[in-house]
Amino acid sequence: MKHQPFRKFLFFVFCSICFNLILSKDLLSQSTLDTFLGAKDKYSNIKVIKVISADTIELENSDKIKLIGLKAPDAPEHKEEVKRDKNLQLIEPELSPILTIEEEAFNFTKNLLEGKVVRLEFDVERKDDSFYSYAYVFLRENNLFVNAEIIRQGFAHLQIRPPNNKYADLLREAYREAKIQKRGLQND
Repeated sequence: MKHQPFRKFLFFVFCSICFNLILSKDLLSQSTLDTFLGAKDKYSNIKVIKVISADTIELENSDKIKLIGLKAPDAPEHKEEVKRDKNLQLIEPELSPILTIEEEAFNFTKNLLEGKVVRLEFDVERKDDSFYSYAYVFLRENNLFVNAEIIRQGFAHLQIRPPNNKYADLLREAYREAKIQKRGLQND
């Protein structure tokens, strides 16, 4: 009976510590909540079925993912206009040997990701207004950080938007490298 007040005190201290941990920024981040809810496992080994643009992909579970930390040019639109001569014979369109930066960026990302298995990491803010998820993407086969590689090759601009800044330093370093090497969009 003597130890009853001390036990209550210890219980109070324990509850206070737990409460503070729950309210801390790190614990409330989306990635930590995903761990508790088991969502991390769902995205640790998932296939990319389609590249929508150089910074947006679609997964085998139909989720659409925007890559965090970059802004790539929109995917090129291929509108095939059918042309005919005066005899109504089909005129073959001329193909340009020069690709636009939009086409290069799209093709690079498509070759890198489409049909490949990836691992996703989420940051504090997980969804945008269009209900796309924000994520860092890593290739499973070699753990390549895809977000940084697209920037490093000059196919996207750096776009750090707090609170999603978990890998901001790596993304900035990739941007510096592209700038120094004058690659793609950084070829000023």
